[in-house]
Amino acid sequence: MTEPYLVAQDAIAEELLRGKWCVYLHEWLGDDGDLPTWQAEVAAKASLSGVEVCFVEIPRKDMTLIANVRALPSFEQVTESIAALEDYRGRVDRQRWHGPAVRRLPPPE
Repeated sequence: MTEPYLVAQDAIAEELLRGKWCVYLHEWLGDDGDLPTWQAEVAAKASLSGVEVCFVEIPRKDMTLIANVRALPSFEQVTESIAALEDYRGRVDRQRWHGPAVRRLPPPE
């Protein structure tokens, strides 16, 4: 399983322009996070770059797929991305319980 490539919110539009897609873990929003507001911010920034985005919420996984409507990923690509993020999420959760010496990656902006 490959390590997920993490990008900040400001870099999402650039990734979408390059034909990539993003899967966002809802826990990265934090306790006060608001998914609709976050989606509106992403869409507004992408629009400035000429990218029309679509969001597909994956409620059972607590994830959202963000894609360029002109370069949608295949079902297999999305499935692989979700599997990689679930693996990443599991490793981060396991590391969190092994003590304070473990460094935790910050969530993307």
